[in-house]
Amino acid sequence: MYKLVTIDLDGTLFDNEKNISEENLIAIKKCKELGVKIVIATGRPIKGVYPVLEKLGLTSDSDYVITYNGAKVFNVKTKELILSSTITGKEVKDIYYESQRIGTYFHAFRKNEELITPKKNPYTEVETNINHVPNYLFEFENIKDNDEFLKAMMVDSDENITSAMTKVDKKFTQKYTMVRSAKIFLEFLNKNTDKGKALVALANYLNIDIKDTIAIGDAGNDIPMIERAGLGIAMENSFIEVKRKANFITKTNLESGVAYALNKFIIDEN
Repeated sequence: MYKLVTIDLDGTLFDNEKNISEENLIAIKKCKELGVKIVIATGRPIKGVYPVLEKLGLTSDSDYVITYNGAKVFNVKTKELILSSTITGKEVKDIYYESQRIGTYFHAFRKNEELITPKKNPYTEVETNINHVPNYLFEFENIKDNDEFLKAMMVDSDENITSAMTKVDKKFTQKYTMVRSAKIFLEFLNKNTDKGKALVALANYLNIDIKDTIAIGDAGNDIPMIERAGLGIAMENSFIEVKRKANFITKTNLESGVAYALNKFIIDEN
């Protein structure tokens, strides 16, 4: 029996209006009643995900969450850290200069979860609105080399981010975990950071065999956990590269694909 399920939000648990269907809510509740750990795994900060955790009833001292695409894994109630990784201020500046060379907007999350950007732009405003965090203008040249950051992001239109992915110098793709978490977001994290490593760390902490885990997602940042889980599930609306890595393809996020998968592999099996 599967004991732990990690679920992405945007394009997965959420419909296109950022709502959670009644079918998804019911299926998650049933899994919890069966003793299955339900863990949200997202690129969002805790402020952006906490309202979802409340809606799902995942705020007790036995609940865990994966944020910043795996840079932070912690107990929702006690805030006990299971995993935390950062990049340095010097590294953030290097990635920022690369974004300037390519020609994209840029922002970064400090270790204290403060969002800073060198220039106001509509894509950072999307981040702010989605995650309920303010953004602050900051001269990136003034970042201290030993400052700590959770992640740095090139942000721009779908077309420009698609183009940027082909232009990023290979030294950056080799040095960092680079993931496209949304059409307008290209993220750079510590090389040892991704949702897959976060899933493994949490499963080990909870003494759960990785083969007894399920991961459900739709985008490039979900691939690592889909690959590492005992059962990797892609949404029908996933990017093609995500589908290629999955063991199973469920229905779309508009058809309660999460509920369909949970019913098929957990609820109907009990």
